[in-house]
Amino acid sequence: MKPVRVALAGAGNCAWSFSQFVALAQADPDTRLPGLMCHTVGGYRLSDVSIVAAFDVDAAKVGLPLAEAFTAPAICATDFAALGADRNAPVLAAPVLDGLAGPLGGVVEPAAAARDATQEDVSKALAEYDVDVLVIVLPTGASQAIRMFAHAALAAGVAVVNATPEELARDVDLRRRFADAGVVLLGDDLRSHVGATSLHTTLIELLLSRGLVLSSTYQLNVGGNTDFLNLADAGRSASKFASKANALRAAGVTDVDGVAGPTGFIGHLADTKVCFAHIKATSVLGSEVEIDVKLTVEDSPNAAGVIANAVRLGKAATDRGLSGTVDDAAAILFKSPPNGLPESEARAAFLDFAS
Repeated sequence: MKPVRVALAGAGNCAWSFSQFVALAQADPDTRLPGLMCHTVGGYRLSDVSIVAAFDVDAAKVGLPLAEAFTAPAICATDFAALGADRNAPVLAAPVLDGLAGPLGGVVEPAAAARDATQEDVSKALAEYDVDVLVIVLPTGASQAIRMFAHAALAAGVAVVNATPEELARDVDLRRRFADAGVVLLGDDLRSHVGATSLHTTLIELLLSRGLVLSSTYQLNVGGNTDFLNLADAGRSASKFASKANALRAAGVTDVDGVAGPTGFIGHLADTKVCFAHIKATSVLGSEVEIDVKLTVEDSPNAAGVIANAVRLGKAATDRGLSGTVDDAAAILFKSPPNGLPESEARAAFLDFAS
């Protein structure tokens, strides 16, 4: 197969973990890596992925090769593996826009080149590096910057994976523009591989499948990476709460008191995320069932496994002449896709596409 040429909009912790996952696959293409849901998606192995460029605004990253950029102070995800063939991919300047609004502005110094960068520069770079798929892993709430990357990719004819809660795939007009242009748009808001949303919605599906009636539920998340620092700002976290609410509705939570979202930044946790979920439901003869669960994961590798599926889905969908949001196949990968599905149905649809 031809390489799946990927560019990263954001060279942070999730991008770092994904790049390591790709490097491990490249080092031994036939190995079955733990956490890799599908060895092939549309005929593509993870070892077929090549990260050819990244975009960022951080002065500690812009202008450096990818491997060096991932040693920046803001990076706290675990160093599991050295990068291989992609280690020298360039980190290019992107327009700052609202990318550093909120708490991030206090810990990240923007590069001089980022102050002068334009959307046209991004489009030209995507074309120059012959990018197949652009993965947007920018801070939640950076609406202007996220949409700028989507428009730049559309102009360059490059498929988009929107890992952020910003509504791109759910935006009816933007979805139509991608479909009309013959370009794939996947999103919104990456669903972690085994994360809070997947666990929460799977438990809800179990109860509903047994005929129980939900009474109330909540999901609380804390962590210590820059994502959680950013989400500590209520203005930046609003779209995340909305996205998680969409995921609960797709799982069957309607007319129920339910809340889910990030609730705190705890610096010493670094890239560790802790989730507390509670579900209360009514069963036979009015008896009650309550579930309380705690999930602890490393946040960024949990995203890397899903990005590994999403970029190959984006390339395979393009190969098959599809465009727009590829709804059913992408539902398992995102919290807030245009048409959400229960976990089991979404998984079956993805596996059917992948085969």
